[in-house]
Amino acid sequence: MKRKLILILFIILISTGYALASSLTVESDNQEFRDSESKIFLEGNVKVKTGDVNVLSPRAIVEIDPKNNKVNNVEFKENAYSYQMEDGKIHEIKAQILKMSLLKKVFSAEGNTLSSITEKNKPVVIVTADRQEYNKNTNVMKAFGNVNILYKDVETLSDQAIVDLTKENDVKRIQLLGNAKLRQKDSKINAKKLDYDNIKQEAVAIGDVYTDIITEDKKEIEVWSDFQSYDKKSNVVSASGSTVIKYEDYTAKGHKVNIFPDKKTNKLNEAVFVGRSKIETKGRTIEADRIVITMNPKDFKAQGNVKSVIPNIGNMN
Repeated sequence: MKRKLILILFIILISTGYALASSLTVESDNQEFRDSESKIFLEGNVKVKTGDVNVLSPRAIVEIDPKNNKVNNVEFKENAYSYQMEDGKIHEIKAQILKMSLLKKVFSAEGNTLSSITEKNKPVVIVTADRQEYNKNTNVMKAFGNVNILYKDVETLSDQAIVDLTKENDVKRIQLLGNAKLRQKDSKINAKKLDYDNIKQEAVAIGDVYTDIITEDKKEIEVWSDFQSYDKKSNVVSASGSTVIKYEDYTAKGHKVNIFPDKKTNKLNEAVFVGRSKIETKGRTIEADRIVITMNPKDFKAQGNVKSVIPNIGNMN
């Protein structure tokens, strides 16, 4: 039975001019051909192979274009599993329903979807979502609904995500859209949109951005702003637009701030406000053209047109 099905599909592909490089082989326990619907229904231990992509599922439906009699789409039902082995990496997709467009080379997964890239038996990237789509031509993966990404030591949550991969299935870029959250070791960041460029080692956050950074002595640096960027190579955080920094009893506000690492420990330790800024601490308010805050040792400096307001100094009369 399996041999018969493979032979029939192979004849369809060859007779309609389908490229040999994209040949499709299919195995299953049973099959039903419905010419009126231009479909083939597969039941039991379905195995499909096209190029270096393999798909397994209990049931599947093969759609044939009635105009040219070419195989168009294959839809896999009930806990489908796809895997592709390339350059020492395994790209896997699991879902309740998996659709494969042979002509467009697009995979669509729905229901409890999970996709992953594994190298040397270690997962490099794991993505779970309500729905996912992978385009093999462009090497772009899109995820929708309750998106969770684990990438090395980074975990993200968002409404949507776009992951650009290289031809070698290495992560090139991750974009998080809607209620984006990112956690990494001693820091976390929330924003409307997050964009991480793995090649440049740069991250950009836009819209209602909040960052929580744990210092070397386990204290928090909290940053609110409209826009933030992070350069991993230099370990510098930049924030602009309605920027607020809170560190212990310091609350500083301004338009733009850069947070620099300590030269010895490389931990973020110095926040420099550029432009008219102010800092509040222990009831005092200090305004200046430039404010520099250090976390260890805890201190701050105000420079340029400094104005201090110190309340409750008593009655001078």
